[in-house]
Amino acid sequence: MRKHKDTKTPRHKETQHRESLFAAFLCALVSLCLCVFCSPVPKLFGQAAVGNEKFDQKQYADAAAAYQNIPPQQRDAGILNRLGISFHLLNRIRDAENAYKAALRLDPQDSEANNNLGALYYAQRKFSDAERQVRKALERNPDNTMMRLNLRASRYARENSKNAREIANTLAKDNPVLVEKREGDVLQLLILMPPKDLETATLYEKRGDSFFARKMYEDAIIEYRKSIGLDRYNASTLNRLGLVYHQSQKLNEAEQFYREALKQNPFYLEALNNIGTVAYVRKDYDRAMEQYNRALKIRPESPTILLNIGACLFAMERYEEGYKAYQRALEIDPKAFDHSSGFGTLIQTSQRNESTLNFYLAKVFAANGDKDRAFSYLYKAVEEGFKDTEKIKAEPAFALLTEDERFLKLMEVLAANTAVTAPR
Repeated sequence: MRKHKDTKTPRHKETQHRESLFAAFLCALVSLCLCVFCSPVPKLFGQAAVGNEKFDQKQYADAAAAYQNIPPQQRDAGILNRLGISFHLLNRIRDAENAYKAALRLDPQDSEANNNLGALYYAQRKFSDAERQVRKALERNPDNTMMRLNLRASRYARENSKNAREIANTLAKDNPVLVEKREGDVLQLLILMPPKDLETATLYEKRGDSFFARKMYEDAIIEYRKSIGLDRYNASTLNRLGLVYHQSQKLNEAEQFYREALKQNPFYLEALNNIGTVAYVRKDYDRAMEQYNRALKIRPESPTILLNIGACLFAMERYEEGYKAYQRALEIDPKAFDHSSGFGTLIQTSQRNESTLNFYLAKVFAANGDKDRAFSYLYKAVEEGFKDTEKIKAEPAFALLTEDERFLKLMEVLAANTAVTAPR
């Protein structure tokens, strides 16, 4: 039997081989894509997205179900906190506690999980435990308004537990978890104070604010004192009462109520700052610096505190350090010097008005490109007797000023002053 002769050329065989390889490559690529799209990773992200969507819509049962579908090893502290909130608002107390504690095992410093675990203890009438957890949360997040309110609520409940339990039992019929609201990933507690007392205290507080805004300090003092007579746990009102005494030049009373505010909330930054300003006005600069540094430790990026530290350092004639504090404040907030004292904190300006201080203030503004203010303080420095022409010329921060007509006039004024005071 005759064998058929292979008529394919080597070129044809090479082409066929390439086609086979390409087909194999396509199969492998398809398999890889199937593995990727069918893998748990997209499902994981999908479950988190579904959970977050349901959470935002306040559909907590669906949110919890989606979060639970995420493998335990893939849940971060944020997911676990949201799982805890979902269980919490469904009144599944044990499940919520487990979720919050799992979040804190991953991140013991998580302020939201600490706060919400405190809220859970509050619902269980464990008021001391609730206060302890909320304090932990505030230590990490001292400016959070809801956590401040929660410390006030838990402290009141701990110190007035009998009345608080009675009110809690009444409120629990409609709100078993005793939560006022959820904002983001933080729960706010209901205050277990007699409703009439709370309402009246709030009314007096608002009246005090109105008088304070109109600089009617004596009337503000009367209203604020009425408010704290009913609710002495409100650190914000205590601090504002201190402020109106401060503005009335009654420093002893001001310091008393700033310290009362700190008793209620040891992390109340505004009160710490304001105690520093009392010491500053009394020219006790070391004590003022101690208070400002305590406040800065709580909020390292506060322009207000840095400005106060700068003023204090200038008053102590530690000019280079004061310059750096002012410079840092302007780096954080270029308009820091434009702000004035408000309802919460006092911004202290230096009590000294002399040539070296004004020279350094000119340097601060020149370094930040504010030519108008730089010239204003340079002229003040010269008016106060600053005579070191070479120091002004050699200062790198003033390089951008040298071509300005005002700089040339300043040099003329300096030269004239030097000529007048030169010995004959």
